[in-house]
Amino acid sequence: MRKLTWGIVILAAGTITLTGVILLRRPSAGPPLAPPPAPKKLSEASCLADERASRGSFMTPEPKASPDASPSGRVKGTISLPSQERKKSSYAYAVYAFSADGKLEGPVNFANTDQFELTGLVPGRKAILFYPLLENLSFPYQVVDVPPSGGAEVSLRPTVPFLLSGRVVDANGRGVGGVLVVARESIQLPGELYLQGRPPEAAAVEKLSEPVVNPASPPTPEIASTYVRIDPWAGTLSRGVTTDAKGHFGLPISSPTDPVPLSIRRGKSEVLIEETVLPGSGPVRILIPNQ
Repeated sequence: MRKLTWGIVILAAGTITLTGVILLRRPSAGPPLAPPPAPKKLSEASCLADERASRGSFMTPEPKASPDASPSGRVKGTISLPSQERKKSSYAYAVYAFSADGKLEGPVNFANTDQFELTGLVPGRKAILFYPLLENLSFPYQVVDVPPSGGAEVSLRPTVPFLLSGRVVDANGRGVGGVLVVARESIQLPGELYLQGRPPEAAAVEKLSEPVVNPASPPTPEIASTYVRIDPWAGTLSRGVTTDAKGHFGLPISSPTDPVPLSIRRGKSEVLIEETVLPGSGPVRILIPNQ
């Protein structure tokens, strides 16, 4: 019995020893793994675009720096209208800028205001010209030097022109309707604008159109076509109007006393006759020889 008891004890101890050996001799799992890297912190919102752009720089070419904007001039102006024009409920005009190099900027249209501003002008010497869209006023201008930065100011004072009245007739005394009566006058613009000499050529303003009808005015039974040409290189201002069915016309001109050359045309180019008249002597009668 004692031997049996000792055998059980020895067997139990061996089992414990074997278990311990197995535990001690279990293969090692290797060195502990490094902790996973922390997620990269995103850039701040203000830098995110730059960071992503740098990552994709191999795909997107570097942006080129934008060139400096060319300097641009500005002109502010005031229009001093005649009293009868200021009383009208509506009026409109355009402003042109003739350059000393022969170029033309504009027109810029304005309505119901005596203040205007031209922006984006090429710096340099300019003649700022008032153009009445109703063509019932003069075409004043002022020459200024427009700086690259800042601006210049002008004051333009259009006047009511003298109305030259007359009639165009044929050899039998019958009125000739539908012909264009053009008066050509000289202006001092070239001498004031082209201080360094006239350019080889210069842009002109030329319009052949129906006049703008003022809705505040009474209806006109017969509206005549009008013609305007402002030639800064030649220094001339030409204005024209078509005759009515009986050959009558009323043509605005600058001076009631200076002789004015007239040309009677069919269209803009076909000249029927040329004649110089004295505006102050009363209505003129222009005879067209038989064609």
